[in-house]
Amino acid sequence: MKDYTKYSADDFIGDDSFIRWVKSPTKDLDGFWTAFLAQNPQKEEEIKEATNFLKLFDGQPVMIPTEMLANLHQQINDRIDVPASASTVHQIVRLRSRRIRMFSYAAVITASLLAFSSWFFINQQPSTRLMKSVAVPKGSDAKVHLQEHVIPKGGRSLITLEDGTKVWINADSRLEYSNDFLSGETRDVYLQGEAYFDVTPDKSRPFIVHVQDVQIKVLGTAFNVKGYHGEHKVEATLVHGKISLSGASADVVTLAANQRAVYLTEKKRLLVEHNVVTDNYTSWRNGVLVFDDQPLYEILPILERTFNVAIHTDQASSLDCRFTAKINNMSLDEVLELFGTSDKIGYTVYANEVYITGSFCND
Repeated sequence: MKDYTKYSADDFIGDDSFIRWVKSPTKDLDGFWTAFLAQNPQKEEEIKEATNFLKLFDGQPVMIPTEMLANLHQQINDRIDVPASASTVHQIVRLRSRRIRMFSYAAVITASLLAFSSWFFINQQPSTRLMKSVAVPKGSDAKVHLQEHVIPKGGRSLITLEDGTKVWINADSRLEYSNDFLSGETRDVYLQGEAYFDVTPDKSRPFIVHVQDVQIKVLGTAFNVKGYHGEHKVEATLVHGKISLSGASADVVTLAANQRAVYLTEKKRLLVEHNVVTDNYTSWRNGVLVFDDQPLYEILPILERTFNVAIHTDQASSLDCRFTAKINNMSLDEVLELFGTSDKIGYTVYANEVYITGSFCND
């Protein structure tokens, strides 16, 4: 006879009788567990925690090995104590792998993921509500008022500036420009994140994008700029026209159509690629993500921003797996299935956290 008085929440989650009571209660099971609770009120919190966890998988078969529970709780604790995501999980997994044997199990996706299938429609909502005016110092005394467009993770927006320039702003990005945008000798905007610009020509007033330590100067053209905080690089992809790009170093480069520049902010080094497929870098504005032989550690942050989730994997080696894929307005569960190889991976969701087990790579 099992001594349930010594069970923790983890033990209850792995117990067959307890799972059947939560998922498909019978008269006998209900009588047993009701009596147990009445006799052991001190176990109410553990039972409540285990019940809530199992109900995440309502309507699906639950087979959760005991060895995965400590790891799952550790991942959740990591997320609470240190805001880990795809950008930092590589280090966390490497440290933890010395202490904990990683688990591998086939988990079922919860119904909450289905809500992501409507992300494309939601993302097209205008950003007017996100725009506000802020005051920032300029010089020693004067203040300049900026218009600020903030696009959260999971969002995307199209705005039109006063001069007619159209700007598509990607998820987790910020665009700022002066209220008197057209009063100076240049048209300056400040970007953190990613945006696609279709600039209205004005030879008398150059258009300048400031992103990290880089300035991109144009007269009239279409191009994509990407410079997220923490990625230590700025990318510029030119669709048509010409742009000049300069970084903190003395390098100044003029790009022609179908060229791409990558400025490495830490090394202060500028690289240029020729004859690139520009759609690979610009189709995001239409809800299409294109990955061309890219490692998973580059792909996961893009998926995190697109779907407003944090993605964790229990195998650091998976982050080096490379993929070529075109994702056309898919839901997150469809994307995860696309990157999975047969039944080698499992994934589950805890709130807006995605936990992936197993290897993405082919053996």
